[in-house]
Amino acid sequence: MSHLARSDVEARLSDLEFRLERLTQAYYRWKAACFSAVCEVPLTGDDVALVNVVNIGSEPKRLSEIGQLLNRVDIPNLQYATRKLVRTGLIETEGNSSRKETRYRTTLKGQAVAAAYADLRRETLPPMFDALDEWAAKLEKTGMHMDLLASLYGQAAQIAVSRRHQS
Repeated sequence: MSHLARSDVEARLSDLEFRLERLTQAYYRWKAACFSAVCEVPLTGDDVALVNVVNIGSEPKRLSEIGQLLNRVDIPNLQYATRKLVRTGLIETEGNSSRKETRYRTTLKGQAVAAAYADLRRETLPPMFDALDEWAAKLEKTGMHMDLLASLYGQAAQIAVSRRHQS
C-alpha cells in the first residue's frame, strides 16, 4: 500500500494496516469455519462474534451494549444480524416491544453451539500457539497493544468526522 506512504513511518504504518486486514480476514474465516463445524447454521465471522458476545455472562444484553462490546457503531447491521440469529434459534429476545429496551440472550441451542465452538477452538488454536516460541507469554502484551491501536484508530476516526463537518 505504498500509495498511502510518503515517509518511512507512513510506509511502516501501511504495512501494519495491510497485515491487520489480512489478520482480520483470516480470523473471521476461522470463526465461520469453526462455527460451521459445530452447527448446521451457516454464519459469517461477524455473526459468530455476535453469538459469542451475547453468550458472555448470564445477563441479556441490549443492542447498544453488544455494539459497545464489539466496538461497532453500525446499529442497522447489528439489528439485521440479531434478527437473523433469532430466526436461527441461536439467540432470543427478552423485554418489551421497544427496540431500545429489547435485550438478547442465547437460547439453550445457542449455548450448546457456543460450548462446542469453544471446545473445538480449545483443541485447535492453543496447540498451534504453544508451538510458536514463547508466543503464549506474549499474548497479553500483544492484546494490550491491539487495544491501544483500536483506541488510536477510534480517535483518528473522530478527528476525520469532525474535519468533514468543519468544511
